[in-house]
Amino acid sequence: MPRAPISGSSADNRIPDALADRFQVARELGRGGMGTVYLAHDTSLDRDVAIKVLDPSASSALGAERFTREIHLTARLVHPNIVPLFDSGRVRGARGEGDRLYYVMPYVEGPPLRTRLAREGPLAVAEVVRIVADVAEALAYAHAMGSVHRDVKPENIFWYRGRALLADFGVALWGQGRGDTRMTQAGLLVGSPAYLSPEQADGSGRVDARSDLYALGCVAFELLAGAPPFAGDSPLVLIAAHLMRPVPSIRERRPEVPVLLDALIARLMAKEPDDRPATAVALLEELRSIDHPITRERPAPAQRTRSSEEIAGLPADIAELHRKARQLFSSAVQGGPGAREKYGMARAYLERAMQQVPQNALLIATLADLIHVAGVRGFADQEEAFARSSELRHQALALDDSIGTVHSGLGVHLLYWMDEFDLAGEELRRSVELSPDLAESHRYYGAWLKIAGRKEEALEQMRESVAIAPNAAFMHVGEADVLMALGRYDEAVGALRHALRLQPRYEAALERLEMSCHRAGRHEEALDARRALLGLRGEAARAAELSERAEQGGWMAAREQDLRTELAALLAQARGEDPFIDPNSSRQLSDRIIITAAELGDWAEAMSWVERSYHRRPGRLRRVLMDLPYDHHGLAVDPRYARLLRTAGLAELLDQ
Repeated sequence: MPRAPISGSSADNRIPDALADRFQVARELGRGGMGTVYLAHDTSLDRDVAIKVLDPSASSALGAERFTREIHLTARLVHPNIVPLFDSGRVRGARGEGDRLYYVMPYVEGPPLRTRLAREGPLAVAEVVRIVADVAEALAYAHAMGSVHRDVKPENIFWYRGRALLADFGVALWGQGRGDTRMTQAGLLVGSPAYLSPEQADGSGRVDARSDLYALGCVAFELLAGAPPFAGDSPLVLIAAHLMRPVPSIRERRPEVPVLLDALIARLMAKEPDDRPATAVALLEELRSIDHPITRERPAPAQRTRSSEEIAGLPADIAELHRKARQLFSSAVQGGPGAREKYGMARAYLERAMQQVPQNALLIATLADLIHVAGVRGFADQEEAFARSSELRHQALALDDSIGTVHSGLGVHLLYWMDEFDLAGEELRRSVELSPDLAESHRYYGAWLKIAGRKEEALEQMRESVAIAPNAAFMHVGEADVLMALGRYDEAVGALRHALRLQPRYEAALERLEMSCHRAGRHEEALDARRALLGLRGEAARAAELSERAEQGGWMAAREQDLRTELAALLAQARGEDPFIDPNSSRQLSDRIIITAAELGDWAEAMSWVERSYHRRPGRLRRVLMDLPYDHHGLAVDPRYARLLRTAGLAELLDQ
């Protein structure tokens, strides 16, 4: 629909006019020290965006060539807690001004923290810790990729669907992170005076990742106190304060702030970079020691009035046999070494129970689950197993439709094999209602909620599944999946390590551990996880080559080369077989190609395979985008992405 004209000076209007070939500019969103941000509609991609047009002085100092080069690097930053960059360019300025540089970001409908502060005043302590942790996750990833934001402030942090998103990496400094000695261009002071680190404020330009931690400390102070740590009526006064004035204590303004949090924020704002936490990863570790909802022990599951076995009317001895069968099923369901043996033991326990109670809906439903998994994991012919399990589920439903296990099995089949997303959600929700003591009910409903974009609800379900079945690695991996989708990679690492303690040769856990450590900036741990993953797959030569490359050129280069080797092998495999056939898992060869291309930042290649997968199985698109362990937001740089989602009736995913 047509957009209203923007307000402002004629000079301001000339810049949006120059963008009119592609964008319909609606209004100005805000102004900062380096430029103006506009809300616009991208007519080529049919979506709302935010465009930041740099001021003439910033455009001139940055230079078009360097700006374009570093914007291309910044476009590779894809993380759930980072607002990505879509595009960039330059437009002709007013007479005598020269060209003006601009870059394009998604328009985030959630409010920036500046708006929340103005509306609500100081925020609750637990919420501030959550925000700081989210931004620290984003910074850990960006710093590990070699990027320093340089302008962390409330205006650039958005509160969206229960988490904080860091925006505006358009003027990020690319280098080596900590210890980088690159100079900011002469005469260009990047950053906002209220949040400038001393090393930015003194004009030397010798900033590194710890400058972002200083700014984050200033933001945390303001969120708790309602005002920045330093005040002044001019930028020069503020700069002097950052350089010379002592760091104030938050507890003097809010005594309820924990002592550890007060001390941590003071350290973040230390004048000397060496006195701050060394990295964003170190900051996250310190945040875990503070008493807040993120780090508290999970509550014990609520007391159940009646178990599934009691509801099904099973005698005590038969109920115990069924519980043993379900516990073994929970350990075997994901496959891997030992799964066949666990499956066989579960089947033996169940058959003993069914010899005594042959026509019980709960026992029949569990048998259906076991036969279904046998087909999925290659223990039996898949087509025959699916037909038999379906027959048994219908039999169980006819006997008693109040058994949650029946609905859980139906929901899983509908979700992963029949591509019936909405029907699956109904069955899985019903399963949780009827069998709240069944770990798999919560685990699979949590997976459905994650795919639906309801991630906080998904995390609640996953954590309930862990509380019910703490010794099932599959449950911990489910929790990690949602934490990864939320951008909480540091927490995901803990859940995945727990899964691997229970099942050391769990390939899915190792895969996610490598990704989570990489995105959290924990490169040595990521290297260890990737070596272990390659070893588990029997690729010892690749593991040795990865180690050698990491020693010579660092983790980032070694990982990229290994991923390229993997992608080439997958593409070669796809030329010799159908990449869209479900093997003995719910992940196709095409899925593995998408994940690997996404990890490389090759969004065009990834999007091509997403598109091909959609053409083959349209109902599977939502799962491809929301269930696989990669961040689908990177796909949004490809013009096909928005068009495909609209064609598939999934336009709501553009906002997730």
